[in-house]
Amino acid sequence: MTAPAQCGRPPHVFRDSAGWYLGLSAYWFATSFKWFILLIMLPLQVAEVVPGGEKNTWWGRIVSIGAVEAMIGPAICGLLSDRFRSRFGRRRPFIAVGAGATAFAMFYLGSAESLWAMALGYLLLQISDDIGTGPYSAMVPDLVPEERRGHASGIMGLLQLLAQIVAAGTALVLRDFFAIYMAIAAVNVICAVIVIATVKEESTARPADAVRPPSVPLSVRLRRGLDAWLAPWASSDFRWVWFTRFLNAFGYYLILLYLTNYLKDRVRVFDLFGLRFGEVFQAMIILALVISLMGALSAVRAGRLADRIGRKAVVVWSGWVMFLTLVPFALIPVYWVVMLLAIPFGVGYGAYVSASWALVSDVLPSREDSGKDMGIWQSSVTTPQLLTGLAGWIVDMGNRVQMGFGYQFAFLVASVAFLLGCILVRRIRGST
Repeated sequence: MTAPAQCGRPPHVFRDSAGWYLGLSAYWFATSFKWFILLIMLPLQVAEVVPGGEKNTWWGRIVSIGAVEAMIGPAICGLLSDRFRSRFGRRRPFIAVGAGATAFAMFYLGSAESLWAMALGYLLLQISDDIGTGPYSAMVPDLVPEERRGHASGIMGLLQLLAQIVAAGTALVLRDFFAIYMAIAAVNVICAVIVIATVKEESTARPADAVRPPSVPLSVRLRRGLDAWLAPWASSDFRWVWFTRFLNAFGYYLILLYLTNYLKDRVRVFDLFGLRFGEVFQAMIILALVISLMGALSAVRAGRLADRIGRKAVVVWSGWVMFLTLVPFALIPVYWVVMLLAIPFGVGYGAYVSASWALVSDVLPSREDSGKDMGIWQSSVTTPQLLTGLAGWIVDMGNRVQMGFGYQFAFLVASVAFLLGCILVRRIRGST
């Protein structure tokens, strides 16, 4: 047996071409497109039905409901895909189902007119997302050789950030909640088709003449499932890569979830070198667009750099950049200052995103269980959403003491989380 086959990357599956990398990354484009718009639009949708002084609390509760499921959803779906048998491979059927379910969830969420309907729609969307992205996240360690993972990770980071740019433009053009949500549904389905058509997996279907294994008692299956869940935590590298990603995601969501309301409540006036934006929606989209554009410009360069100097070095310097820009961002509520700070923050965030996939792909404990292990790693992104969602009432409480204090506290905590998350990657031994 050849080495590529042993690693689950048969020569006819992996292709070192730009088209193949872009096809592999397409569903990550759709995922980034979806969440970028939603985390801007949903706070505005919630604010339409909630009293002003409680909007962060209720918005945080909705996020937390979805985050509870997302703590285990990606790993469960990844584990199921590891064991899945079909002539289409292990991951692609889950991507197809996840994209279809996402389209339904977006239709429901776009029609929601009450808080409970929004919460249910958000939960359905989170489940749909986990069905697709849990198995999908295993495709890089499944298919890409170690020496090309930095490049592949950089392409995924680039498409993640380009998706945010396209999302910002889409939101500015459509403006209507329902129309935007239908655009999200369409992009998810189209990108799923691109991945399925571009990336060919080997058939895992059981031969017709194969002997079926004997049935296993439910208690044994549950025990095996628990053992499989606990197995990657025995690796110190996996624990550190999970925890450092947790800290970065915590900082990211602590900012993004409350940034729209921060601009509305604290900044208020949106002047940018002679230009004035009359709505917080426009100001938020332009700010996010600048961050995403700078991130996209740095992502591919940083991914290639990660292959040369190591993933950890790229992650560490990106953490310092984000920390140093977030401190004045939290303390100076002036729109043009915030916009200038968004430029270096975007560069740092793009570099971090480009290296993070390569970093975790290097230290996965088991190639056979890569779907399940990547799903568990994905929980490092969703678990912080539970905590940052619950932080909404702290933000509201701080703002009642003095308007803006709650936002400042949240953003300063986020800056420290970014710094710690990037510095602590030095404890990871299994990656460069």
